[in-house]
Amino acid sequence: MMHKGLLQQNWKQIKLVVWILLVIFVLHMPLQAALSIETWNERVEQAEQSEEYVYEVQAWEVQQIFSEGLFSFFAAFTIAFLAAVLIGLERNTRRNDFTFSLPFSRKQLFLSKWLLGSGTIALFFLINFFPAYWIISQSEFSYALTTVTWIEIFWGPLFGYVFFFTFCLFVGTMTGEMISQMILSFILAFLPQIMLILIQELMRVHDLLYYLVSSHPRWVDYLTPFYYAIGELGEIAGLLLSILFTAAALFGGIVLYEHNKLEYNGEFLIFKSLTVPFLVMITVIISLFGGLVVSSLAPWGADALRIISYWIGFCTFLLFAVLILKRITAMNVKFSGKAI
Repeated sequence: MMHKGLLQQNWKQIKLVVWILLVIFVLHMPLQAALSIETWNERVEQAEQSEEYVYEVQAWEVQQIFSEGLFSFFAAFTIAFLAAVLIGLERNTRRNDFTFSLPFSRKQLFLSKWLLGSGTIALFFLINFFPAYWIISQSEFSYALTTVTWIEIFWGPLFGYVFFFTFCLFVGTMTGEMISQMILSFILAFLPQIMLILIQELMRVHDLLYYLVSSHPRWVDYLTPFYYAIGELGEIAGLLLSILFTAAALFGGIVLYEHNKLEYNGEFLIFKSLTVPFLVMITVIISLFGGLVVSSLAPWGADALRIISYWIGFCTFLLFAVLILKRITAMNVKFSGKAI
């Protein structure tokens, strides 16, 4: 599956993205660990000047270094871009016409992409995690490491990144080019959270049993792929689900990749049978979002006005969604030249 020729071909496509990912991991863990220690030292000095205040590093501050924080968002976006380059950009440039002519099965082609991408992610995570861990363990704040578990700072983020990469590759097997792969990857990665928020707003504006959906069920977080990549599910249940979802996405990706139709390269979706369901889903999301935005402009006490404004926003965004999506699905994005 990791044939030298396939490895070299895929590496040429992703090498720039790989170096970007490495830089992000270096900033995320070792550098952030060193800078955090300096920040903690300053806070200790400030606390010493006050007799009523004692500073101790909290668990969330350690998690910011290893699994959460702004850099985890950058890493997740880069990982999605990595998957898009491996599959989506290959379709835009028609490189997979050549790839599919090689003496390898489509299963081998897909697994070579997955192994290279997930292996690179795991390697970069490991070579940055342990230096960051060592930096903290050798400081006076080593006690902070006891406030977190290895699932929260190591196993959860590691498998979360691999799952998110696998998920984005899986989405890429359904899309016909890079832009649609990126768009659908993030829509589907946030879909459970998006639908919960939009349905809550719909029921709240219309006063339709809002109390039934006013809470935030934990199972919605577990069904949100993006949360696995930003360290929000650092617990045993999240770890087990990330492994299970990785296996499911990998299996689904292999099956769909084996049935890809090359004549639809460059189009919004490879499988035409999926066009209507995806368009309906995106149209509904955009329309509900429009209702949310416009209704928020109405006075809180004017219930009737809020309902009217909600449906004005819903219908307006619905119209724009239909027009824009119609143009997008008719596009065929292709260009020549080197992929990366």
